Amino acid sequence: MELETLIPKEYLTGLVILAVTLLLFLAFNYLLGRIIPDKKETRFIKTIFRFLIIFFGLALVFLSLPLPEESKQSFLNLLGIIAGASIALSSTTFIANAMSGMMLRLIKPFRVGDYIESEEVFGRVTDVQLLYTRVQSVDRDLITLPNLKLVSNPLKTIRTSGTVIDTTVSLGYDIPRQEIEKNLVLAAENTGLETPFVHVMELGDFSVTYRVGGLLKEIEGLISARSDFKKAVLDTLHEAGIEIVSPNFMNQRILKENTICIPPKKAIEVGDGAGTGDRSGAGNKLSEKKPEEFIFDKAIEAEVLDRLEKVLLSCEKKEKVFEQQINAIPDNKLKEGLMLKLEYLRTRKEEIKAGFKKIKEQEEESEEISDPESRSHLLQGLNLKADHLYIRRRKLEKELEKIAEEKEPGQA
Repeated sequence: MELETLIPKEYLTGLVILAVTLLLFLAFNYLLGRIIPDKKETRFIKTIFRFLIIFFGLALVFLSLPLPEESKQSFLNLLGIIAGASIALSSTTFIANAMSGMMLRLIKPFRVGDYIESEEVFGRVTDVQLLYTRVQSVDRDLITLPNLKLVSNPLKTIRTSGTVIDTTVSLGYDIPRQEIEKNLVLAAENTGLETPFVHVMELGDFSVTYRVGGLLKEIEGLISARSDFKKAVLDTLHEAGIEIVSPNFMNQRILKENTICIPPKKAIEVGDGAGTGDRSGAGNKLSEKKPEEFIFDKAIEAEVLDRLEKVLLSCEKKEKVFEQQINAIPDNKLKEGLMLKLEYLRTRKEEIKAGFKKIKEQEEESEEISDPESRSHLLQGLNLKADHLYIRRRKLEKELEKIAEEKEPGQA
């Protein structure tokens, strides 16, 4: 009775809806914080969800008020106009990119750190979002590709298990095919390629076109390997005295009879030997740092961060299982030793977690890093710690499995 005196009955429904809306907002806000991590990329999504809850809640409160039906109808018409205009003004490309992003997440044709090629774009993936995918090119530039482009055009992903690299070279008809094949295979082997092959591609008017290639297992050095392979082919053929006439040889100089157009051996000996496995000598003054390390720095960093995140999640899941298994062991001395190992894993995990959080905070604050060298060292250190943590975790896992296996026959 007192409530009806304080609050008119016709306003009571609106207040109840408002209270329910606030409760839903708080509950949904809590769930979003638990389900979706608080990152720069996810804050916009959270804001949209919060806005929608408040908007629909206030709309229901307005409709529950004791207003004329004409006012409510006008309000609904206004909402319809706003919603229609929003949809009409929204670009079809935006929706198409969002759908393409969901498709890419579903089929997972690539992951962060992979080499991909789509039409004229080639590079390593650094970031995969709902609307776009970011790729770092061989020029070290970041290229933002709409997901619609990746779905609509043929997409090549270079497999982490290895890829075939090859090159073509045109050689004269006067050189025996067997000798050419032997030297081309040697060049592939000197570059470190597995299962090398040689194909005859074309019998031209002036020369024979050969294709030589092999399987490259370590794709991290793909760009350097392609260059080194071509160097090896060039050096191996020249050292064997085989003249390259690619694509067709036209020389306007008047030469003596039987002149062979290859560099003199002295020039070859002075060279750096790149591509033939020779990394020593005065000619090898190139930087020891591989080009991929600074060309694809962003992609490598993204790949390491993705791996660290997976290692941390895996360790957190395993910790609870390990603790339950250790607590079930009746031998107190053995249990104490295993608990010390588990605590060691937890300590190392927290160290990696702190470093990972520091790097992510730097990433959110600024796209460009002021001290990339120290950041790179920090990442390398965290990566090594993650390797060590994984090895120690596996050892503990195997030890617990062995204890469980020894316990089962005794129970039987």
